[in-house]
Amino acid sequence: MTIDKFSNTYLRLLVKIFLDATLFYVAFIISYCIRFQPEAAFIHLDKIKYFLILAVLIQITGFGLFRLWSSMWRYAGTYDLVQLVKATTFCNGVVIAAWFFLRNYEFFFPEKAVLPRSIIPTDWLLVVILNGSMRLAIRKIYSSGFGSLRKRSSYKRVLIYGAGSASEILLRNIESSREIGLNVIGLLDDDPAKFGKYIHNKKILGDRTKISEFVNKYKINAIYFSIPSLPGVEVRKILKAIGEQVEDGVEVKTIPGLTDIVSDRVTLNELRKFEIKDLLRRKPVELNFAPVRELITDKTVIVVGAGGSIGFELCCQIAAFRPDKLLILDNSEFNIYSAESTINEQYPDLTLIPIVADVTNEPIVRRIFEQYKPSLLFHAAAYKHVPLMEINPWSAVYNNLQSTLVLSRLAIENNVKRFILISTDKAVRPSSVMGATKRVCEIMSHVHHLADDTEFIVVRFGNVLGSSGSVIPKFKKQISNGGPITVTHPEITRYFMLVSEAVELVLQAGAVGESGNTYVLDMGEPIAIVDLARYMIELSGLKENDDIKIEFTGLRPGEKLRESLYFEGKEIATRVPNLLVLHPKIEFDKKYLRKVDTLITRLPELDHRNLIKELQELVPEYDPNQSENGYVKDILGYDN
Repeated sequence: MTIDKFSNTYLRLLVKIFLDATLFYVAFIISYCIRFQPEAAFIHLDKIKYFLILAVLIQITGFGLFRLWSSMWRYAGTYDLVQLVKATTFCNGVVIAAWFFLRNYEFFFPEKAVLPRSIIPTDWLLVVILNGSMRLAIRKIYSSGFGSLRKRSSYKRVLIYGAGSASEILLRNIESSREIGLNVIGLLDDDPAKFGKYIHNKKILGDRTKISEFVNKYKINAIYFSIPSLPGVEVRKILKAIGEQVEDGVEVKTIPGLTDIVSDRVTLNELRKFEIKDLLRRKPVELNFAPVRELITDKTVIVVGAGGSIGFELCCQIAAFRPDKLLILDNSEFNIYSAESTINEQYPDLTLIPIVADVTNEPIVRRIFEQYKPSLLFHAAAYKHVPLMEINPWSAVYNNLQSTLVLSRLAIENNVKRFILISTDKAVRPSSVMGATKRVCEIMSHVHHLADDTEFIVVRFGNVLGSSGSVIPKFKKQISNGGPITVTHPEITRYFMLVSEAVELVLQAGAVGESGNTYVLDMGEPIAIVDLARYMIELSGLKENDDIKIEFTGLRPGEKLRESLYFEGKEIATRVPNLLVLHPKIEFDKKYLRKVDTLITRLPELDHRNLIKELQELVPEYDPNQSENGYVKDILGYDN
């Protein structure tokens, strides 16, 4: 089998050389026929036949040096044509040099034999045209399914939605992969200026209003959505238009959004069913990562809470900027093990230091800081589940406040340059224990900023898709179980952002932010949770009420109908897109830190009612009566 394989490879190489060499001869003959009358041309060619053989040998050698026979002609493209031009130019230069040195040798140039100067550029042009056309013709033959046993009529009939660069790449991939059995009938786009035009001989038929007409007319089996830059609100409108016009038998797939595409390539393997993140993604913006690179490159960075959704994404994006050391810290052994494995696989040259520790334990954390001397700290560790923390306020207060106290104190002692605190929209006019504790952490950061060299920056944002506390995994599980999907209230809304987008803006804020400020991510428009549930039902190929019901269960402990990211009227745009800044009026001093320390010390002796009162003293705007806490009171056994 190995001998047969070698023989086939050798035979294919000989065929390629023979075809190219034949075209070299043809190009020379045509060049002379253009310069002279045909009869005179052949007389001259006969006289320089030995030089002609030498010229062809030079061209064969040059094409070999430029590896033009190593590539597969069925996939010939721009790169191959560029290499062909380079090889032809090189060979013609060598031929000119050979003519210069050999023109006085009668063996190559008998008496009255000539090589006119116009022959060389004409030959160059003809070699590029003839040999390039042969490669493109072979590619066309293969891409058109020549030799396939299956008839083109049996292929799946596809429309591509979008007529941009991503669609062109996707179409080219489909056309060059006939073995997958796809036949692109045409393209759709909402830009009227593109109607009637062609991409790779495929017509742009029309817009979303005529989907039903095209599906029925051309018997379409699938629609492939290929506009990765389109924001989620537009994606939802297009999907709605498709759903209203086509039957369930038409398959609808998409390529990933720009934030999920690692390279500029769009391949068939990336086609997938729509996911909820496609419907909620925002319009991509160009960010300047030079300040982030300057902040992180060759520095020692520590991410606390590295095993969580935000923390892990922070680690992955920080690793791409090549820090000197990256310390990933979490109190979950499994989370650190998983994070370490993934990051090491993606960045094998990174000095990654996994640390399993509880950051509320000051002696242990002090040892870590003294050993590694981090210059940049991201604090993403916190208890975040609102209803659970309503029932367990002691744990929420101790974990969230003590961890921030310890980390900020040790950051100052060890000359950490920047301390970036990850906060939440629930810290704004909090109605929950969790929100109140995060507000305390924000205030502590602002207080530290007033008197210390370490720069303290707060970054606040809403929900991220796919996080451990997100409703998305819960809805997926409920759908897989046949329903119902439970939503707390028909009017409840939340802000959503992709975790990758949120972390990009966190890094921007950490790089360009000024100490003492709170930076808020522009989360766009809030999404109704009930709409989110409906989207997920539709994406699962099911129908609301017929297949899956939605039930309303009432607001949970500590939960508000609507969240806010800032106190109205105080946010200011920054030079970073989608990043706002708040300049808080600091009404606290270091006495505030002592009050927090006292609360943590007294925590075991406080009952639920007194603990809430203590939190209200620290956060005057904290109002637990904004939400229904009857469930908590029943569990903990006290009355109003």
